[in-house]
Parts: sequence; structure tokens; C-alpha cells
Amino acid sequence: MSMRAKNHATRNPLSAPSKFPKQRSTTTAPSLPAALTRSASLIRKGDYQSAAKLLQSSGNGTSIRNTLGVCLMRLGRYDEALVVFRQFVLAAGNISERSDISNLCKRNFAMALLLNGSPSGALTVLAEMREPDQPVTVRIYETIQAWERSLSWLRRLDWKLNRIEPARCRIPIDFEPGEFDFECGEDVTGPPTVSVGNSGSPDNPVPVLQATFSQID
Repeated sequence: MSMRAKNHATRNPLSAPSKFPKQRSTTTAPSLPAALTRSASLIRKGDYQSAAKLLQSSGNGTSIRNTLGVCLMRLGRYDEALVVFRQFVLAAGNISERSDISNLCKRNFAMALLLNGSPSGALTVLAEMREPDQPVTVRIYETIQAWERSLSWLRRLDWKLNRIEPARCRIPIDFEPGEFDFECGEDVTGPPTVSVGNSGSPDNPVPVLQATFSQID
């Protein structure tokens, strides 16, 4: 390179260090809708009843409906939760699942099916997701396996061969059902709302576990 070319390269303003400080990125995570923010506050207190009441009139957004479904499951209102998940997880007028719905919502759908006495339906949903090692998926599988062991020999054979559940099938769980798709940071400081449904009763409620669910697409 000639001396003139070297001098030109040295004086090139594009190659010289900038005199201006680098601007910090101002990108922030999208804020939650007001209804979800308010419901998250109620959920942190274990007040699923008030959260569900708020969300029932807050629109049909996927996150709104998912949160409502989880609250209903935790209240033991399993049939209502299943209706909610079916309305937005399944394609309109079809029994197939929407491709744009996250696996988190589909896992909640599987859980709602399980709690409504349809372990075969739950297994079908989980199999289609093809994530057998996902922690919540593993827990659902383990719950179904424990239920299988509780069946009589004839019932177990019918289940294994034909995937036929016993009439009025009830599958107990030892954890709080459902996942939220936003940071919730649950901190239940008072008595939780008693869950009453297929797997619980006022005398034998479903145990309430503290957990934090991060946003999962």
C-alpha cells in the first residue's frame, strides 16, 4: 500500500473511533395487559376465585384464556377449565390443535383432560407435542402411571389394551395443576382457596404448592 493510501485510510472517518458514547438498548419486555397484571397480584395471594372472576370478562386473548383455565383448575372447576382450553387450543370446528398455540397451553389442555377423567386424551395431547422429557409432561406421565397401578387387574388390562377408562374415572394429583405463561412469582401467604372437584374435597383438598412460572412460548 502506498503512503498516500495509508494516510487516506488513517483519515477515513468511518474507520476512526466514534466520538459519541454508545447508546444503551432501551428495548424492554412487553408489558402485560392490565387484566393480567391485576390477576397476577391476586394469584400471588392464592385468590384464584377473584382472579378467575376478573379474567372471565377480560377478553379472548390466549394468555388471558390460559390464565383463566389454570385458575379454574386450581379451584377444582375442572369441567369449566376444559371448556376454556378447548375453545382456544383446538382449531375452530375441528378436533386438531392449533399450530400457533404454545406447548405450555397444550400441556394445560392435557392436564384439564386428565382432571376430567380422560387420561387417554391427555396422553394423546402429550404425544403430539413430542417433548417427553419436559418436567411437567414427566409429572403428568408419572401421575397416570400411579393411577394405572391402582386399577384392578381387569380394569388395568382393559386400559392397556383398549385405552378405555373406567366410568367416572378420577385421577388424584399431589401437585397444583397448570402453568402460567408469564412471570407470576406466586407467594401464597394466606390460606389457599380450597380446591373441590374430581380429585379433591373439603376434607381432602388437593395440596397447594408454591411455584414460579416463567414466560414460555
